[in-house]
Amino acid sequence: MERSRSAFDHWMHKHHFTFRDTRGRNITVQCNLCLPKINILSTARDSTSNLKKHLECHSPSQMRKRQHTEMSEPEPLFLPPKRLKSAVWEYFGYLKDPGGTIIVDGYPVCRLCRKKVSARASNTSNMAHHLRDHHPKEFAKMNRKHSVVCRRRIRDVPSSDAPSSDGPSNYGPSSYGPSIVENQTAESSEAKEAKIDPTIYHQTTQSRLNTLVFNFIVEDVQPISILEQPGFRRLIEALSRGKKVMSRNAFISRLEVAFDKMKGELKAKLDKVQTLCTTADVWSVQDRSYFGMTCHWLEDNLERKSAALACTRIPISYTCESIIAKIQEIHSSYNIESKVQATVTDNGNNFIKAFKEFASDDDQEVEQSHFEDLGSILCDGEIGGDFFLSYFLPPHQRCASQTLNLIASKDLADAVSKGPAGKLHSSAAEKCAAIWHKTQSSTEAADAMESIAKMKFTVPCLNQWSSEYYAINKIMSLTDTQLNELTEVLGVPHFTPDETAYLTEYTDVFKPVAFALDLLHGEEKCFLGIVIPTLLTLKRKLEEKAANTRLFSRVIESTVKAIDSRFKQVFESSDARLATATMPQFRLWWLPEDERESLRAQLITEVLQVDQGTEETETNGGSVHEDEFFSYGPGSSGNKSGKREAAEEVWLYLQGTNKDLKCLHEFPGVKKVFIKFNTTLPSSAPVQQLFSNGSNIVTPKGHHLSDEHFERVLLLRYNSKITTALE
Repeated sequence: MERSRSAFDHWMHKHHFTFRDTRGRNITVQCNLCLPKINILSTARDSTSNLKKHLECHSPSQMRKRQHTEMSEPEPLFLPPKRLKSAVWEYFGYLKDPGGTIIVDGYPVCRLCRKKVSARASNTSNMAHHLRDHHPKEFAKMNRKHSVVCRRRIRDVPSSDAPSSDGPSNYGPSSYGPSIVENQTAESSEAKEAKIDPTIYHQTTQSRLNTLVFNFIVEDVQPISILEQPGFRRLIEALSRGKKVMSRNAFISRLEVAFDKMKGELKAKLDKVQTLCTTADVWSVQDRSYFGMTCHWLEDNLERKSAALACTRIPISYTCESIIAKIQEIHSSYNIESKVQATVTDNGNNFIKAFKEFASDDDQEVEQSHFEDLGSILCDGEIGGDFFLSYFLPPHQRCASQTLNLIASKDLADAVSKGPAGKLHSSAAEKCAAIWHKTQSSTEAADAMESIAKMKFTVPCLNQWSSEYYAINKIMSLTDTQLNELTEVLGVPHFTPDETAYLTEYTDVFKPVAFALDLLHGEEKCFLGIVIPTLLTLKRKLEEKAANTRLFSRVIESTVKAIDSRFKQVFESSDARLATATMPQFRLWWLPEDERESLRAQLITEVLQVDQGTEETETNGGSVHEDEFFSYGPGSSGNKSGKREAAEEVWLYLQGTNKDLKCLHEFPGVKKVFIKFNTTLPSSAPVQQLFSNGSNIVTPKGHHLSDEHFERVLLLRYNSKITTALE
C-alpha cells in the first residue's frame, strides 16, 4: 500500500533528502548532502521545520539559492477526507487549521499558483476552468488521464456497444481507473508525456486528424490499403472520439498537393546550390524495375544535405540509352544539368557502357573539332536525340565501396581458392555456412547458440564480403570449448585445429579491408577526398601483414594488384587528388615529395578560379565602369595580385597542422575548392537506402499505388527533413 501524502512531498527542498519510513505521525528521511555519512532525520508529517533547520545549519548555501524567488515556504495542501473521483483534485487541496483539521470550506487552493477557487457542493467545474485558463499544459495532462479512464470504462462493459444511457453510475468505483493518490504518484510518467503535443487529445479536428494519418502513412512507409482496413478505421475513430478516417481519394489528393509543394521547395533550394552530385541505380522487384536518383551538396558550413529526385518506373529490359535518357530527364526537370559535378553509380554494365558511349572526351574533341550546319542536323535528323544527350551527361564516378567489395569478393576470393590453402578455406567456409544455416532455419539452434556464445549470430548478406567477414570473426571470437560445444549442439562437424588457425589468421590479415569498406560506405561525413588515402593506407597495411602471414602472402599480393588496377582511374583523377588535398586531415602529406609541388600549383589555380567565379557571380547583371574593365598601371588589381593572394592562402593552409574540417573556414578560397570537389560521394549507398524504403510498399498484397503515386510517397518521406511538405 502506498503511503499518504505529507508536507514533505510538496517541499521545495525535497530533492536534498531521501524518504525512509513512516512512524505514526512522523516520517524519517536521510540527508543526501551529508553523504557518505548516514544522517537519519525525523519530522512531523504536516511540517518540515526540522529538516529546514538542518539545512540552515549544515548547508546554508542550499537555502540561499531560492531566497530571491521564494522568501517563505508555501503551506502544504491536503485533500478532503471523502473519496474523490475527479482527476482535477490532483492540482487542488485545502489548508489545515492550527489544530491539524483540514478546512473544507468549498474554496480549494490551486497547488500551482496558490489561488482559491470556488467549488461548493462538490462541483469541480470552476477548478477545471481555472486549469484551462491559467495552466493549459497541466489541463492537457489531466485530459489525457481522463481519456484513459473513459477507455477503461468502455472496455469493462460486457456488451461491445457503447455504454448504456444510465451513465457511469452503473459501474463500480474500480472501473474509474487509478485513484487521486495513485495519480499524484505518477509524476515520472507525466514527465515522459510532456513532450507530446497537448492539443492532440482534446482539440483534434478532422483536418488535424487527416494530417496525422497522412504523415503516418508517408513517414512510416505504410501501404495505402491501410486506410481501408476495418481495424485501423475503428482504432482511429475510437481514439479521435468519432471522427472519420480519410478516404483513399482524399489521400491521393493530399499526396499530389504535398508533392507539388515539396518539389517547389526543393527546386528553390537547388537553385541556390553551386555544385552538387547525384547517385543513380536501378531496382528490380515484383517483376518491376525502378530508376532511382538522389542528389547531394555541401552547405557553406560544410554540412552535407541530401534529397531524392526520382524513383520512376522503367522497362525491365532497360538499355544504356534508356538510362541516359532518364538521367538527362531528371537533371533537366530540376535545372541542375550544369551543376552536377559527377554522377555516382555501381559497376553495372549498362551504367558503364552508357557513360562510356555518351561521355564527352575533351582531348578527342580538340583533335577532331569541326563545324557542322545546325540547320541541316535539325532538318535531316541524322544524329537525333543522342546528339543532345552527349552535351548534358555529367562525369561518371564509380562507387568506390562496391569496387572494393568486388575486389574482396572476387579477386581476393579467387586468389584464396587457387592458393595452397584453397581446400582448407573451402572446408572451413562450409562449416561456417552450416552454422549460419542452422541459426536461420531453427529457433532452437539460435537459442542454443545465444546461450553458449552469449551473443547473437547474424547470417551474412549475399554479395557483401564485409558481412561474411564479420560473421566469421564472431565465430572465431569464441573459445575452443565454446566452439566445440556449439558445433556439437548444432550437429555440425567440428573445426579442425588447422581450420581454426586458418580462419583466425584470415580475420586478422583482412581486417583492414573490412574497415576500409565501412569507411567508404558512409554518407554525411564521407567525401571523395577520403578514397585515395583509404586505398593507400589499405595497401600499406596489407603489405605489412604480408611479412608476418604464413598462408596469405600471395593473396595479399594479388589483392594489392587488384586495387591498383580497379582504382587506376581514381589514382589518376585530378578531381580526386584535389579533393584529397583540400581535406585538412590529409593535405599533401599522402603524396611523395616529388609530386607535391605539381598538386600545390593545381590547387592555387583552382582557388584563383573559384574566387574569380564568385566575383563574376556577384557582379553579374551590374554595370561595369571603364576603369574597372582595364587592369593596367599602378593601383589596378590585376590577375597577378589575385594569384599572389591565392598562393599565400594555399601556402598557409598547407603549412597548418589542424586536422579538423572546421579549420577550412579560415581559408575561404580553399574551402570553396573543397566544396567543389568533395561534394561528390564515393559511394552510391544513398540511392540504395531510397529503394529499401520502397520495399515496404511494393509487396504482393499491399501494393495498390500507381507508379506515379508510389514515387511521390517515397520522395516525400526521403525529403521530409529538408522540406515542409509534411507538417
